[in-house]
Amino acid sequence: MKAASTALINLLASRQFYSADLYQFSLVGGGQLYYCGGDTDIVWDGFTWTAGGTIGPYFDRKDNKAKCHWKVGVEVDTLVFDVLPGTSTVIGSPFLSAVRQGVFDGAELTLYRAFMPTYGNVAAGTVIMFVGRVAEIDGGRAIATFSVNSHLELLNLNMPRNLYQSGCVNTLYDNACTLSSANYSVTGSATTGSTTSVINTTLTQATGYFDLGVVTFTSGANNGLSRTIKNYIQGLPGTLSLILPLPVVPSIGDTFLVAAGCDKQQTTCQSKFSNLANFRGFPYVPENSTAV
Repeated sequence: MKAASTALINLLASRQFYSADLYQFSLVGGGQLYYCGGDTDIVWDGFTWTAGGTIGPYFDRKDNKAKCHWKVGVEVDTLVFDVLPGTSTVIGSPFLSAVRQGVFDGAELTLYRAFMPTYGNVAAGTVIMFVGRVAEIDGGRAIATFSVNSHLELLNLNMPRNLYQSGCVNTLYDNACTLSSANYSVTGSATTGSTTSVINTTLTQATGYFDLGVVTFTSGANNGLSRTIKNYIQGLPGTLSLILPLPVVPSIGDTFLVAAGCDKQQTTCQSKFSNLANFRGFPYVPENSTAV
């Protein structure tokens, strides 16, 4: 059962209306994208939902494989649709390049369907058709196929939840870890010579301090985007090497917030964070070959 306003119910009963699909992407690390599957832009809920127009992207749910699948029970519902990128861009990068760079990975998608007595008049409201997370994107040379899973996917967890392993089972800065990221985060800015994968910075901390940490840009073309740090090397300048590249090369002076990372080992927990009391690893569990 899907909720609908009285005005929308009456409009549907008239059997004389226009409809258009509205796609809202909430990107990991911040950022919202609003797209319309109709012929022209639609203004609703305080946002402009961009139709393809002359540049794209164009959303297609009419293909044989472009469908919603709803199932009774706890099976994961799925949504599949194609996107023709045209010449559109996402955060400064061509649409397909943004797909390959991981901009949409793990993004939350809400699919609305707008019903209108005249195209563009969304006063009657909309119906939520699907809510989920982007699971897989098949990016070809001229088209991208999005596969989205409903939040029932979150029930696919291994049990028991905690395993006996040498590394700590906590997530750094979560409630079990008890540490606050604010106490281990510093601000910095990009300097000359940065690339999408390596950021030259003003940081002066010791080598390795930010390994496996997270950097979040607070200004510039990458504002709001976060990336995991592969390694950090102290120097003039200090360099942050990223696991996934940024969509745009940082400009000189672009600011960011960077938090220290953890390799989940007992020695790191003690020497770097002085948090051994909350360490939840089992470094002395024997290997399979020696366990009896």
